[in-house]
Amino acid sequence: MKIHILGSGVMATAMAYGLKNAKFEVVIVGRNKDKLELLSNDFETCEYGSKFDITGKNLILAVKPYALKSVCSLLEGEANSCVSVLARTSLEDVKTNLKAKNIAICLPNIAAEFNSSITPFMSQGDTKIIEEILNGFGKCVKFETKNELDAASVVAGCAPAYLAVVAEALANAVVREGVKKDDASKLVSGLFDGFAKLLEASHPALIKEAVCSPAGTTIEGVAKLEECGVRNAFFEAVKASCNKQRS
Repeated sequence: MKIHILGSGVMATAMAYGLKNAKFEVVIVGRNKDKLELLSNDFETCEYGSKFDITGKNLILAVKPYALKSVCSLLEGEANSCVSVLARTSLEDVKTNLKAKNIAICLPNIAAEFNSSITPFMSQGDTKIIEEILNGFGKCVKFETKNELDAASVVAGCAPAYLAVVAEALANAVVREGVKKDDASKLVSGLFDGFAKLLEASHPALIKEAVCSPAGTTIEGVAKLEECGVRNAFFEAVKASCNKQRS
């Protein structure tokens, strides 16, 4: 399947590489000649020009949200499908600005580059073709209401930044205790890789219980995390991002 990605930013590029890994044919469409030239080594690229015909094409809309109307004013025809990854943009916003038989809104994350994004979405039309595209850069989960999607999008799209803070803090903490910086990075990377597999097999509470022995080293650290309000900090972070997403 050929996918035209409208946009050439970080998220667009991550999806492009993921889709390429999944054997999709990718075309990146943009206005920045320098970016397009850099990407032309790995992808087919083209400029919008004064008009861009989308008839029968499968699109991923990956421009800045404020540019939705200006970009769509350049589009002519009716696309086969359009997947929008624009934050704070509804299905109605997309439908109002372009024509497509099948439309979806979603928020993947930059792990799409490694086919490891978890992508919540809502759609109208043929869900099968939408899922085929979204599964090209990871796994997808369908939601029925915008309220659910907003909350899910925070976990899928924003939480990698939260976890990056956690990873950096853990690495810095063990460096403080005497571990070399490179070794700390390897330890934390391996930790996250192994934890992902544990999480697929078990509930977080059961993982914690399995690691914590009575009066042991781990429960001492967990108690300190609770004392410092780490759990509540994540509640507040998700709430703040959800409020922004819904504004």
